[in-house]
Amino acid sequence: MPRLKGNTKEIIMEEALKLFAVNGFAAVSIRTIADKVGIGNSALYKHFPSKQAIFDSLVLMLKEKYMQECSIINSDLRGLEAVKASCLHMFEYQTQNEWIVNFRQLLLIEKFRNPEMARIYKEFFVDIPLNKQREIFTELQKRGLMIEGDPMVFAMEIYAPFYLYHFVEHDYELLKNSFESHVEYFFNSHFIKQ
Repeated sequence: MPRLKGNTKEIIMEEALKLFAVNGFAAVSIRTIADKVGIGNSALYKHFPSKQAIFDSLVLMLKEKYMQECSIINSDLRGLEAVKASCLHMFEYQTQNEWIVNFRQLLLIEKFRNPEMARIYKEFFVDIPLNKQREIFTELQKRGLMIEGDPMVFAMEIYAPFYLYHFVEHDYELLKNSFESHVEYFFNSHFIKQ
């Protein structure tokens, strides 16, 4: 077996996630994960007692990373370039980060079979982004930087195309340019000119 480089636990999680994203959670066995990592089943069990434990660890780790990315975005968005940079940061994270792309794909495969996976999908890719945007827009309205209106409706308006892009094959640069145009339109329509 090849020697592992790096943190074995993280390598197991990474390889398991790749397998889950292609085959679905139910179709992947502990043996398949161990073979992919290049270790025996017993070695894998030293790190995780079950396949579910691997998945649970993935959820915890990815939620922590996801929330770190969300925390980069703050309510101190005073101009178009700051709004664009904030939106594009999350756009790039959700469309280019291999961990989050594979995690979303896994959840999409499983959400119709498994209510818990459907709940996790909604939390990560609907609730957290919308609530974060709502908080930001509420604060911007209080500071007089954004027009009055329902912050949740504004959050849905900015996030809708972003969410849609999760489901289409795309040329990244073309999609990024389209998203930038959307953000600029949103800014011009909803922010008070200073």
